[in-house]
Amino acid sequence: MSLLPQRSYCTTVKWLLKLTTTAKVPHRQVAMEILAQLLSNDAEKRNSDSGIESRKTSIEDNLEVHDNNKEAVVDTEKDQGNTMEEDSQSQSSISEFDIDPSEDISSLINQRRHCVPHGEIVRAIYERISDVSGTLRARAIAILTDLLGSDHDPIIEAMRDLSGDGTQCQLAKAATRCSSDERAAVRKAAVSLIHRLLVRNPHPTHYSTLVSLCRDASILVRGAAVNALADVALNNPTKLSLNAFLTGPMHQLSDPEAKIQEQVINLAQAIIVAPLQKFDPANTDECLPWSFLAGIVRLNMRKHLQKACMLLVKSSNSINHRLVDLVSTHLGVLSDARDLQSLVLLTSVARHVEYNDVAFLLDYYYKLAGTRQERQRDCRLMPLVVELISLWSRFIEDEARRTLREHLIQRIQIDADCRPACVSLAANLDPTDMHWATDLMKASERRALSGGPIDDWICAADLSLVAPEPPSFALINLYVAALQAPPPEWSESERGACVAGIGRICVRSRDASVVAAPQLAILLQDPAAPLCARLNSLLALTDVCTRYTCIVEPLLKSMCGCLSCDAPAELRRAAARVLTRLLLGGYLRLRTPLYYRFCALLADEDLEVREPAEYYVTSCLTVDVIYHHFVDCVLHYNNENEDRMSFDSRQLIYDVMLQRMSVVQRLNIQCRLAREILTHAADEIEEIRDDEELPAPLNAALLDTITLLCGPRMKLPKKPEKSGEADIEDLQERVTTNIVSHKMKRTVAEVLVPAVLRLYARLRTRGGQLATYIVKIATDLHNDYRQEIEELIEDDEELVERVRHFQDAIGLESSSGNTRNLVTSSAPPDPETPRSQKKRPRPYSHTPRKRKLKI
Repeated sequence: MSLLPQRSYCTTVKWLLKLTTTAKVPHRQVAMEILAQLLSNDAEKRNSDSGIESRKTSIEDNLEVHDNNKEAVVDTEKDQGNTMEEDSQSQSSISEFDIDPSEDISSLINQRRHCVPHGEIVRAIYERISDVSGTLRARAIAILTDLLGSDHDPIIEAMRDLSGDGTQCQLAKAATRCSSDERAAVRKAAVSLIHRLLVRNPHPTHYSTLVSLCRDASILVRGAAVNALADVALNNPTKLSLNAFLTGPMHQLSDPEAKIQEQVINLAQAIIVAPLQKFDPANTDECLPWSFLAGIVRLNMRKHLQKACMLLVKSSNSINHRLVDLVSTHLGVLSDARDLQSLVLLTSVARHVEYNDVAFLLDYYYKLAGTRQERQRDCRLMPLVVELISLWSRFIEDEARRTLREHLIQRIQIDADCRPACVSLAANLDPTDMHWATDLMKASERRALSGGPIDDWICAADLSLVAPEPPSFALINLYVAALQAPPPEWSESERGACVAGIGRICVRSRDASVVAAPQLAILLQDPAAPLCARLNSLLALTDVCTRYTCIVEPLLKSMCGCLSCDAPAELRRAAARVLTRLLLGGYLRLRTPLYYRFCALLADEDLEVREPAEYYVTSCLTVDVIYHHFVDCVLHYNNENEDRMSFDSRQLIYDVMLQRMSVVQRLNIQCRLAREILTHAADEIEEIRDDEELPAPLNAALLDTITLLCGPRMKLPKKPEKSGEADIEDLQERVTTNIVSHKMKRTVAEVLVPAVLRLYARLRTRGGQLATYIVKIATDLHNDYRQEIEELIEDDEELVERVRHFQDAIGLESSSGNTRNLVTSSAPPDPETPRSQKKRPRPYSHTPRKRKLKI
């Protein structure tokens, strides 16, 4: 196109811009590709101006030299009188100067360069983001992503209107909209666009969009989102970017695809292990590993770090004693924050590394135990140090082991913050001699039974975890009596400590669990109880459930009550995390009523409550379970006895469930909705007088059902009416549609059409919103299932009359003719076959001659 004249060039560009809006997808695609190529070629030419000018100057110098040589040759030939003047001149010119054809063409193009309308082209490409073709949508997003990284001034000026700051950016809005597109290729392209926008202008909305795409149904989209967040975290390690990486990719360590797990593991190794260096007093700045560990501590994600270390051990040799050597140099030299981060990493690594030299750890323990009260150190340091010593206790020498054990036994009755960890470590140091635990437990029991403070109760409960003898029934009854009727002088913290104590005894004794679990459930439902006591009750029931599930299963209703909207926010968040952990561990099965409560969290306004449920339902819950309980959810969420949710919240829950279902399952859901809700509603409406209103649960269930049947999730993908609307990515859906279409649609029509028409006959006289929606769903059924309906009602005269009555009522032309000819009523007539005229026999003017018979 660069060789075209100015007017032809402009005409061609205008024609290409108009071609991007035509009906045929191939035409729009070719036009968009040519326009994108015009932008890229123009940028390359602009960037190579200096090279062209230099080549142009060298060509002009060579031409001057050629002219001088030409004059000298002509003078010489005139003196000699050579008759071959022109031939020798041309030969000398070719031999002395040979012009490269590529340089000649480039100079010609440079002289005839035209101005590209960058703004119009960029706007035309941007409009293709809303194209009906998924291929064009993905390609348009990819082109705009490349244009965002261009340093060409006209392109930057053209993109200025589309790119802005934060949520005002049109590209950001389009990328957010495309992130929920039905095509995986479009969502993946949206990830690249959001990534580019995030590099240019970090915004929390972009981070949240990428975090949500880390749980996408497509493995390609998940992988792209993980890579995008990791790239931002590596190149710009801010608190916002690291939090996004921790809340997004780090949760994919439990991804069902091993490829995604391996991807996250490699990124974790690049962030934590690879850049880690020995402590340098001259350089105390926060580098990437320590910023990442600070986020782990801030978000309380030690479990995820432990799993990452476990997977790193299986995939590489990066978790070894050299890593412990590096981290140990940072312990106790800078600040409590750095010590806390080091201990979090060491406790995650210690389970996989055999480290013999633990002298540095014992020195840090004694230093921390001796100066803790004076310096007011972080209270989280001592439990981590004790846990780390417990993991490496087998490498401690005998003399140091005895000294440490005696020191721990002395501190058990003094230090109540990490008493369970100290008791466990003292027991591990010498498992053969446990008389001290029994003696201390009995002493604490006696003080508690004689009216001692709550600290003696807790001390006896902690020691019961390792004591050979179980706690006495008197101590258990003392705790249960305090749960039923707490002393009035107790504060909220003392009541919370009492619940924590009985929880530890339940871990030790099954008899205590049987007695105390119902009381804990009652306390959990008491809105007047202190929040700390209710939280400890929830955690105590969780511990009991991991050991004795049969004791907690009858009490699940109390745990589900913590998820109600009236419960405190902290209790709801803790309940969502606890229930998700129990479901992931296999300690609970997602049965009703827990299933209804748990799925209701998908529409919760609190992000910390909603995220665990979204992760479990989208990644761990099987599709068969969702399909089995779908209709029950519709009925349950519209029951007056339960917490009523808004219409939008219910539709959001249904949409998340339907996303994971196949086409066949969605068609079966239509049949089940027709049988169990529409047919039942028609029977109920027959018994209600016209002047009475429908019951609220029935009205809400009907509204939800009709909205679902009218929605896009329930419909089969249609074939394009025109060949121009065909798309390459529609091929797979089209094949699936052809396979299941006729048989399944006929099955749906057999159940759904009679139910809808019957319900319409009952609601027509009432009017209102439901009647309007019934007309809409019936019209959609008539359009989408026309052939199946005509085949279905061939032998059903009553259904024929209902269809005709409905068509007359809404003003449609009656299409149901003779019931014996319904199959071919909608088929076009057979074309008339042209026939040629028959030739008449030629008349004979004379009779035929008779031949003689020769014998």
